[in-house]
Amino acid sequence: METYEIDHLAAVRALAPECMVLLRSDDAFPLTEPGEIALFGSGARHTIKGGTGSGDVNSRHVTTIEEGLEAAGFTIVTRLWLEAYDRVRAQAHQDFIAGIRAEAAKRGVPAIMVGMGSAMPEPEYTIPLDIQADTDPRTAVYVLSRTSGEGSDRAPEAGDLRLTDTEIRDILALNGRFERFLLVLNVGGVVDLSPLGDVANILLLSQLGACIGDAFADVLLGWAYPSGKLTTTWAAWDEDDQIGDFGDPDDTRYREGVYVGYRFYDSVGKKPLLPFGFGLGYTTFDVQTRQVSLDGARVSIDVDVTNTGDYPGKETVQVYASVPAGHLDQPLQALAGFTKTGEIAPGATARITVDVDLTDLASYDEATRATILEAGHYLLRAGTSSRHLSPCRRRRARPGRNRAMPGRRPGATRLHGLEARGPGGPRHPDWPAGARRRPGPPAPVGRRQAH
Repeated sequence: METYEIDHLAAVRALAPECMVLLRSDDAFPLTEPGEIALFGSGARHTIKGGTGSGDVNSRHVTTIEEGLEAAGFTIVTRLWLEAYDRVRAQAHQDFIAGIRAEAAKRGVPAIMVGMGSAMPEPEYTIPLDIQADTDPRTAVYVLSRTSGEGSDRAPEAGDLRLTDTEIRDILALNGRFERFLLVLNVGGVVDLSPLGDVANILLLSQLGACIGDAFADVLLGWAYPSGKLTTTWAAWDEDDQIGDFGDPDDTRYREGVYVGYRFYDSVGKKPLLPFGFGLGYTTFDVQTRQVSLDGARVSIDVDVTNTGDYPGKETVQVYASVPAGHLDQPLQALAGFTKTGEIAPGATARITVDVDLTDLASYDEATRATILEAGHYLLRAGTSSRHLSPCRRRRARPGRNRAMPGRRPGATRLHGLEARGPGGPRHPDWPAGARRRPGPPAPVGRRQAH
């Protein structure tokens, strides 16, 4: 292996924990030292480093979760289960390929036209959750994998977006059986975690490249720590949330307008499983806004972040803006800026600044073919996810002359001084609890996905 390859892998391994998102924790992890461990799940030995098509690249070798744990000094005591799963997976893959070839023959097209981007759904099976005799592991890890990529939409079916009955059964059984249990999500997108409400420790590992197994072992042992945040809203699959006619290959209309992902859930007051921007760590933080200043069109929010836990860590402070819903329909709020801290030691405080460019809050008006800021109060909230926020300042826009931004239509607004105000604004009595707005009439633009 060339020196540059070694250097690149080391850089990826060091950065990978910044991309992992700790979704749930009861402080059972990290572990203090390696030892016996019960390892299960589709991604334990068949760890996915990237998606299909352009979502993947060739590598000399991919360190699996199994290999990464062994290299870190763990003794895996579930080899019989892993070998049995290998046989189940091999048969399922053989059947999957046969199905693609049969469908291609039926359509009279090359098999690649059917199989491009297709992902084999996770099979159902019954394999006893046995461990090696004469061992007594106190820790179990279940690695749930999903692959996805270009050329094929994901499906709201068991083995893809939904969990299989096998996965739900085994995960819940292990969660109740072991003193310390960690569910690891080796996935490239959302899966519906609603059946797993009792699982206290969940790590979104994602698909982190060739050294994924080593990076996971580093985090499991506390040699590194997760500090990522969700870039998607994780919600249970709910047909009532679907807008439009997705799935029609000939004529798909996008009717959800600006209500995409968290903009929808936050606007209607519907609680997702995990909100946009969310992510825990091995420690905890206190976030306090200290000062808000204005320089031209830039608002700077100074924030103190204090590590109140026992481990070092990093936090990402996010600022969301609520803009007036006047002539144009607007969601309750939208991400306007964010800043990630450096490492903060236990008990220490770091001051960071989040900058918001007010011109970025402007919206395009189709009627006038111009980008505008409407008159009213512009409320900024700072926090650690779209659902964990406190108000910093609300900025008022008044009708003004055409002086603020190039291309602005006559009669638009310019922004005036900062106002220290709490959250507020009118709320219609028919809106869901916690919501300030509800989506307006459907518009044939945009697309609501979970982000």
